[in-house]
Amino acid sequence: MANIKSNIKTKKQSDKKHAANKNMIFNQKNTIKKCRETKDQKDLNKVYKSADSLSRKGVIHKNKANRIKSRNAKALNKAKAK
Repeated sequence: MANIKSNIKTKKQSDKKHAANKNMIFNQKNTIKKCRETKDQKDLNKVYKSADSLSRKGVIHKNKANRIKSRNAKALNKAKAK
């Protein structure tokens, strides 16, 4: 642990942001799982919304958000074709 006050504060802020980001990613993973199980367009829209939101906030990279959206849309289209 740091001895300097500013470093202590920075560590606390970093831990707080890390916990928040981890929670958001956990929620997104659950949304993706639900979309894969139900194969519903509404759930796909939720995946799109969460991916765009996390990308905008800087939690995940823009390309990762696009990859998530693409893979889920592809899976949904494949399921509908069957």
